[in-house]
Amino acid sequence: MSNIEFLIISSKLDFTTDYICLELERRRLKYLRLNRDEFRNYEIIFNLNDLTLQVKIENKIYSLSEDTLKAIYYRAPIFLRDIYQPDIDVEEQLYRSQWTAFIRNLTIFEKVKWVNNPISTFKAENKLLQLKYAARTGFEIPRTLVTNSNNLNINPLENYIVKTIDTALLRTENKEAFIYSSVVKGSEVLDSYISTSPLVLQDYIHPKVDVRVTVIGDKVYPVKIEKDGEGIDGDWRLEKYNISYIPFNLPQKIEQYCVEVVKALDLAFGGIDLIESEGKYYFIEVNPTGEWAWLVDNADLKIYKGICDYLESKEDYD
Repeated sequence: MSNIEFLIISSKLDFTTDYICLELERRRLKYLRLNRDEFRNYEIIFNLNDLTLQVKIENKIYSLSEDTLKAIYYRAPIFLRDIYQPDIDVEEQLYRSQWTAFIRNLTIFEKVKWVNNPISTFKAENKLLQLKYAARTGFEIPRTLVTNSNNLNINPLENYIVKTIDTALLRTENKEAFIYSSVVKGSEVLDSYISTSPLVLQDYIHPKVDVRVTVIGDKVYPVKIEKDGEGIDGDWRLEKYNISYIPFNLPQKIEQYCVEVVKALDLAFGGIDLIESEGKYYFIEVNPTGEWAWLVDNADLKIYKGICDYLESKEDYD
């Protein structure tokens, strides 16, 4: 039986997690990776009386307890938005809902370090709360309205940003659809039928350069996102070619704001989106389960080392 110090919760094809596992192996640390799409292959016994978790994989048994477990790296979704799709049978629905609940209940390990604790992630995924905390920290934020009304005091001739309150994964004609942030004229908002669901309406900040800041503990990894040496109008995620991710140094005050807003949300990790415009930095949002592996190759940022340093350290930002 092997006593585990680091638990990794992810999925089989999550290549971001591969970076973490390879680094833990390089450091010769005892870890166990559980993939949420492979729980059928595991034999699990969780004894609540002494808070011990036993996992059998093939012929090997792993033991986890609050006394020996040091940290949990959590790369699993909080919201399962696809569980009730009509093409998912009852058994699969039960599998997804109950194993997701099982993973959430691992928060019973209260003494260990989490990156990130799913309870904190659940709270932090609320974008309006993020903006409140960011403004409180000292960040500039765009003027923001949440509305389903056309009775708005906005300029019909000006541009605005329209986005969803939460990630919108929809199905149309048996295809998955994702709603990106869009630049629209005020007149389009005033003339549209929007009473069905609320939307987020923000001032359009221009000119601008998008900035992604990956925060882990007190370490900050910022990059500027440019196309052909310039900022990108609208949502940069819609661009596919000639995008550059350029590491640079944030102003010390802005860097500190990034650390503080992640900490205020009880997170250890956060992927923060900022906009730089005419010397000012505006907070847009923070993703507590944000991707970062694309920055390892594209910007030569060793974020996986920072995460493993944090998992190993005695510091705790929760």
